[in-house]
Amino acid sequence: MASSRKPAVNLIDTVGQILKKYISDQQFHITVAVSGGLDSVVLLYVCWKLADLLPLSLHALHINHQLQPINKSMEEFVTSICQDWSIPLSIERVECDLNAGLGLENAARTARYNIFKNTPTDFLLLAHHANDQAETLLTQFFRGAGLPGLSAMPEQRLLAGSAVQLLRPFLQVSRAEILELANRYQLKWIEDPSNQNVYYQRNYIRQILTPVIEQKFPHWLDVAERTRSHFVKAQKLLNDLAQIDVLFCAHENSLVAEKVISLGEERAANLIRYWLAKQGLPVPQQSQWLNWWQQVLLAQPDKHPRLSFANISLVSDRGYWYVIANLEAWVSFELRQWPMEEIDIPGVGILTSSPVFGAGINVESLNHGVVVSRRRGGESIKIHPHRPHKAIKKIFQELDIPLWARDYWPFIMNQQGIVAIPGIGVSVEHQASPDEWGVELAWRFNISHGQGGGSHVKI
Repeated sequence: MASSRKPAVNLIDTVGQILKKYISDQQFHITVAVSGGLDSVVLLYVCWKLADLLPLSLHALHINHQLQPINKSMEEFVTSICQDWSIPLSIERVECDLNAGLGLENAARTARYNIFKNTPTDFLLLAHHANDQAETLLTQFFRGAGLPGLSAMPEQRLLAGSAVQLLRPFLQVSRAEILELANRYQLKWIEDPSNQNVYYQRNYIRQILTPVIEQKFPHWLDVAERTRSHFVKAQKLLNDLAQIDVLFCAHENSLVAEKVISLGEERAANLIRYWLAKQGLPVPQQSQWLNWWQQVLLAQPDKHPRLSFANISLVSDRGYWYVIANLEAWVSFELRQWPMEEIDIPGVGILTSSPVFGAGINVESLNHGVVVSRRRGGESIKIHPHRPHKAIKKIFQELDIPLWARDYWPFIMNQQGIVAIPGIGVSVEHQASPDEWGVELAWRFNISHGQGGGSHVKI
């Protein structure tokens, strides 16, 4: 599979020095993502050689996207080289959601990164190199990207929602250098035929555009990297400014609208992008942001401007801005038996339970199967035995619950109807008697609307 001669020192040293920047003297675990193509095979080979020089445990990961017939051959090939080099291999076969409106490339990337962030490793290594970096810069340029996009790919970053560190040790290495090592040591790889399809933007840039640029500007990779580094430095300055503005404008998990508006549109936009990105959330497009900004400036006190993008919304209410998940994220679920622990409703809030004597919900009502659901509209509840049913809408109004919160409020239901509504009350037929233990439910939104911690309510 590969010769026994020692590999090129410069490439081994390049990756070795990068790994040393991020690791300690203790044993650490790295996983190389291996497609079976040239770049990832060479990276795996280099790490295989480094395993004798550094305190690392090496693992390989192959993701089969199952999108074309060659994927099976690539999986078999990666299995073969890992066996030859005695490298433990994990194979993940994924289903790419082609109906999500993301396009083929983005659907495959989403599936890939879902695997990456759940990989049990310290560092996950990708084989992106200097040509990939320059092509990314061009791609972002043609999209009209801002500084974050034009900064292209970082050498290292923490995957959002994960403890896995993503590392790209080849970013200072050209494709030609990688090919030279592969040929010198007779490494084998598989060419993915989809890489020749210039319908895809990245392939068009690689196959059509960059050869023309390289002919006129032979050192364009160095120039592109120098330009990219300027963008990175400029973005760092903007992030430093945003950190100052967050300290000025933040209130718990919200932003004080008056303070944000006082910054002016450009500085406020920088703050919002930073604030959302630090939470691992998407950021709005420039046109969306400008539309929202005008709404906020012109809104009457009783209006609640809302900007929905990706899977979240930015909402203004009672002088505060906060971010919430779109209602599509709120999926009802059934509980056969109520767990006495936190129940997380992703992007919305957290339900907690605790025992209470002579109050709350009687235990039997929760142990015969309930559904946690959101409001549909038109519901009513009878809380007091000597008073009639009351419309939930009217109760929300009387309690001055913000409009945005009403559609997200959790209802505890069974087949007969409402059992309880956290923060509102318990239906009379499900209330614990004065001489028995009940269950007290507390509801906490994942965001705060700036009312002195009023996002936490209980029954």
